[in-house]
Amino acid sequence: MNEKDKIILQESSLAILENMVALIPGLNLAWDLGKAYLGAAIRLREKKALEFVEVIRDNPDVFISDIIRTEVFQDGFVVMLEDYLKERNEAKRKVMRNIFLGFTSSDNKNTFPLEKYNHTLSQLNELDILVLKDVDIERTDRNYQIYGSDKKCIPNIFNLIHLGLLINATGDRMGAIDVPFVAISDFGREFIKYVKF
Repeated sequence: MNEKDKIILQESSLAILENMVALIPGLNLAWDLGKAYLGAAIRLREKKALEFVEVIRDNPDVFISDIIRTEVFQDGFVVMLEDYLKERNEAKRKVMRNIFLGFTSSDNKNTFPLEKYNHTLSQLNELDILVLKDVDIERTDRNYQIYGSDKKCIPNIFNLIHLGLLINATGDRMGAIDVPFVAISDFGREFIKYVKF
């Protein structure tokens, strides 16, 4: 493919993206704000931008026009779009899409911890995410070992403790303990819902 063909393909991809945005009532203002702030990044990461807009298109019951037109949604849109364009990992982008759905569905978008969720997600690796998927969020006791006595993923469990998603509940237990006991923090319980979504 020569340089001219690449330019034509890129321009047609941008046109598809712009047309999709135009078909979603009220999204133009948020999109224009995002383009003004992230213009070059959107052009260089069109596929990711398209994935992000498709979430809005595919969930019209969540992304209703009245919500999309609010300033708080538009600000959240730009925050998520920027982080989404920077994210290299597909599994994390899926979680980000779930978080964005949660933000948009929230009754109080001003207090929704969007930036905290994004920051926490940025600190996780793929194995951390797999461990979170295995966490039983129904557990409320402090005698919980995610994998029982199996020494599986111990460094990842400690990373999740460090990030405040889990609480180290090993405490003063007697004898050698090779696998940490954990409790799930309130923040962790909410965050894990987006990982398991």
